[in-house]
This record gives sequence, structure tokens and C-alpha cells, in this order.
Amino acid sequence: MIRPGQSRMASLIYPFALIAALVITSCQKDDSTIPDTSSVNTSGVVKGSSSSTGTSTGTTTGSTTGSPGTTGTTGTTGKTGSTTGTSSTSASIVYKASAPISLNNQSNITISGDSINVGNGATVGIKLNNCTNVHITKCKVMNSTNDGIVLNNCTNVTIDSCFVTNVRAGVNAMYCTTVKVNNNQFLNMNGPFPSGNFVQFNNVNGSGCQIAYNKCEDVTGVAQHPQDGLSLYQSNGLPGDSIMVVGNYIRGGQVQHDSGGGAGIVLGDVGGTYQVARYNVLVNPGAVGAQVQGGSHIKMDHNTIYGKATPFTMVGIAYGNYSGAASTDVTISYNKVKYFQTSGAEMDAWWDPSTATQPQGWNTNILNANIDGGILPSVIVTLKL
Repeated sequence: MIRPGQSRMASLIYPFALIAALVITSCQKDDSTIPDTSSVNTSGVVKGSSSSTGTSTGTTTGSTTGSPGTTGTTGTTGKTGSTTGTSSTSASIVYKASAPISLNNQSNITISGDSINVGNGATVGIKLNNCTNVHITKCKVMNSTNDGIVLNNCTNVTIDSCFVTNVRAGVNAMYCTTVKVNNNQFLNMNGPFPSGNFVQFNNVNGSGCQIAYNKCEDVTGVAQHPQDGLSLYQSNGLPGDSIMVVGNYIRGGQVQHDSGGGAGIVLGDVGGTYQVARYNVLVNPGAVGAQVQGGSHIKMDHNTIYGKATPFTMVGIAYGNYSGAASTDVTISYNKVKYFQTSGAEMDAWWDPSTATQPQGWNTNILNANIDGGILPSVIVTLKL
């Protein structure tokens, strides 16, 4: 039975992925909904995001956040809204050592400048239950056998400019409405399955949901059991206001066969609607580069995906419907892919004809692309403990 964080598609892909001679093409774009190409350089790497300045100190406060975190909106389905914040925190920030934070039924608050070292205990670093209008910004969370940040049944929460490292999973948002996880840095998610995500939206719904411009890295041999990097599990945007997974850097992921197969980005995981993954750059992100596992009104386009052969690599980009419900209006287009199986054979793309029809735009993908691991900077995680 599939659970949050699990990639069932990868397990079903595996027999096909071993057929090295398989030749497939992939992906299309909707010209009316893609970001302006000026935001991307010639290698497919998203240009720099905006930075924040100033000094942030202290711990949880009662100050009203208004529209917390990011600004801007998502327009027509698949149109990228603007995000603010930064993926690297200003050197002027003064962090304050803090015990783990757990809040219930709070509203209009900011959590800022906290450095939370769980000391390899089993406590969640920052945990919110039934909270509304919360901004978590410029915090560090580290060294937990549990998750770094957990949101449960919360509404209108923004997490930005934070650093989360050496935890079971980075951000786990469950049964929430309007969540933004933007401009953060994540290093070494330990799992094990079914956890091990940088960010997972589990039954997250509503307007303005974003996972954007994060820098994510699992170092082989350090991250213990990483799984799906960015996962949208049974989550739903709105018509004209899709959940946006945009401009993220991901390096590293699953390299051992300890689940069906972890992917760098998963959309439509056991269903979901109105989701977009665009202009993400992935290097060696796991058994699978990026995949759609079901759902409707799904777009995965203009991503750049490279994977070298590891002890558990299968395919670069993939689609199949394993949700138990109809999967319609799926577009996978204009992605640049070069991906090597464990055997060393190149396997860039695959879709499962036993469960789904060929996605729109499939033939527009650029397979055997002229790319390598250099599509990402040598250092993407710049924050330190």
C-alpha cells in the first residue's frame, strides 16, 4: 500500500527501466502559462532570486504578519507567481538558541531567528497544530530523528529563509490550506521510508500554495535514507491557481533500494489536481528524476534533469497512473533530460501504457540532452550550523 513519501511508480517502472534499448520522448509547454524565458539561462538554470536584508533576532512573537512571507499570486493554471525572501540568509542575522517549538491554535505570529538543535532526539523542531497566519523565517532546525518542521491542519503558513539539516524530513505539511515553502535550504534528509523528503505536501489544498527556489542536497553517504525530494501527495490547487513547484535546486537523493524508488520531484502522488513543476534543476536526485503518478490538470515542464549511474537509478522522467482514480490533462513537456541506469545504459523517459495514455507534449522533451552534473553550482547549500 502506498503511503506519503512512497513512489509506487518507480517500483512498476523498474522492469521496463532495465530495457536499455527503449526509446521514448517527452514533454510539452503551454506558451500562455510558462514564465518568461529571461528568468532562465542557457543551461536551464534559474537565475538568482531576490535577497533579504536586515537583522532578525528573538523567538516566537505575537506580531501580526498580515500576508506572511511571499508576495504575488499564481495566475492562470501553471503561471508562476512572484516569490520573495532569499535562499541565503544575510550575515547580519543573529540566531538565538531555542528549545523545540510546539504551538496549538495560534494566529498572526512570526517565528524568526531561532536556532533549534534537537541533539539527535526524537522531537520535531517546529510543530504547529491548527494555527493560522504564521510566518516561519530565518530559523535553523537540526539534528532530529523526527521531522524538522511539521504543519498539521494549519492555514496560511509561509516558511522562508530557513536552514533544515540532519532530520528525518525537512517540512511535512499535512491537511493544510495555503502553504508556501520558499527560499529555504535543506541538507541531508535521513528518512527512512516513507519519510525522507525535503518537502512534502500531504493533503494540502487551496490557493497560493508554493514550493519555490529552495536549495536541497542529500550528500551520498551522509544522508541515511533519503526518498522523494519534493512530493505533492493527494494535494490540490485551484483552476488558475495551481500548486507551484518552481525554480528549486536538488542534488542527491536515493541511491539504495530501500523503497519502490525515490524521485527528485513527484506530482500527483496517489492523485491530486492543479499542480505544476517548472524550471527546477536536478542532479542525481534518486532512482527516478521526476515523475507524475496520477492526478489531473498536472504540468511538468522546462525542468533540467541529470542523473549518473548509481546503485539504484532507473529513469529520468516518468508518468503512470497509480492513484486508483482517473488521471487526465497531464502535460509533460520541454524537459531536458540525461539519465543513466545502474547498468550504465541511458534511460531518459518512460510512461506506463498499462495505466495511462501518453501525456500531452511528450514528444517535445529534449532527451539525451547535452548536460551533466555541472548544471548546478558546485555549492548550493551555503548556510551552516
